[in-house]
Amino acid sequence: MQLKNPENSLFTKYFVKKPIFFVGILVLGVMSFLLSSRYIKIPIYDTYDGNVNIVEGKTYVEISGLSPKEDTTIYIYKNRDEYLKEISDYTVKDNIIIERNAYFKDNDYLYVQNTNNFISKNYNDTLNIIYSIINSGVSSFTFYCDINYNSCIQDVESILDNEYILSTINNYVHPYNSFDVINTRYDKYGKITLSITKAYNKEQIKLIENKVNEIINNNINSSMNDIEKIKVIHDYIINNANYDTSLEKLKYSKADDVLLYKRGICSSYTDAMSIFLNRFNINNYKIASEEHIWNLVYLNNNWLHLDLTWDDPVNENGKDILDYNYYLITTKKLKEIDNSKSHRFNKDFYLELKES
Repeated sequence: MQLKNPENSLFTKYFVKKPIFFVGILVLGVMSFLLSSRYIKIPIYDTYDGNVNIVEGKTYVEISGLSPKEDTTIYIYKNRDEYLKEISDYTVKDNIIIERNAYFKDNDYLYVQNTNNFISKNYNDTLNIIYSIINSGVSSFTFYCDINYNSCIQDVESILDNEYILSTINNYVHPYNSFDVINTRYDKYGKITLSITKAYNKEQIKLIENKVNEIINNNINSSMNDIEKIKVIHDYIINNANYDTSLEKLKYSKADDVLLYKRGICSSYTDAMSIFLNRFNINNYKIASEEHIWNLVYLNNNWLHLDLTWDDPVNENGKDILDYNYYLITTKKLKEIDNSKSHRFNKDFYLELKES
């Protein structure tokens, strides 16, 4: 048997006699591993119940028990050590909970209803989900399209691009939860996120609430019924504010304008009255025509109109006037005293008045 001299081996020649070569190779190996490891994904062995459906080449995952997060990746496993597919876009089929703030209205109407189902299956589901999100007072929320709801994204766009529908939804919620701007983000898998900029910021709400508390403490007592409370607030707002006739109407469009700065337009009067009605737990919403807005109040099983703006008319000599022409009147009465465009509302959006 012929033996090789260890002095002539490659190991001895390069790694023993020239250790710098060994160190260099080792460093290169470690660097190569580190660079390659950037692309190695380590699966997390959490187990969730779910179904996987492949429709027209697209993979849909329906998961139970997982809260959706933007950075979550779902691994579909063949067995514990081998996964077949990674899914970054997925649908969570249950356990979607929306947080509701103190101004959430627990009222359902014929046009929109609150829902706890945030997987939309049709147009009405989508409308109710959007209403529920705005009504809850959240600043951002994600909902999902059912896998069989093919026109879901199209319906979402048709609602959110329609200013009349959006302003109508806004009229059904508490003024503090109403929005100025809604931004939408969605993907091809039917994951839809609404981001909402509120009409009232926290500082405005704090100032308004302080004023509301002051007015109630000084003018309302426990012996009053709902109609008496409404009359007190109706009179207070009208006697302490004037309709703004300037060209800067957008500056005076919120409740704080009439309550704190004693100047406003129809939306100011209406929001202010709505805030008090909600404080008194009186069911109400705002109702609008193309050019005007006022309150609708539910009393004694009847929906009645309440228009503070038109009960505070502007007159030429500047004298303050307090009227009751539009104080808790029926739709029939409203049509009798004013059938102009100002009070001509669309009954397809205010269905409580459909038969009136």
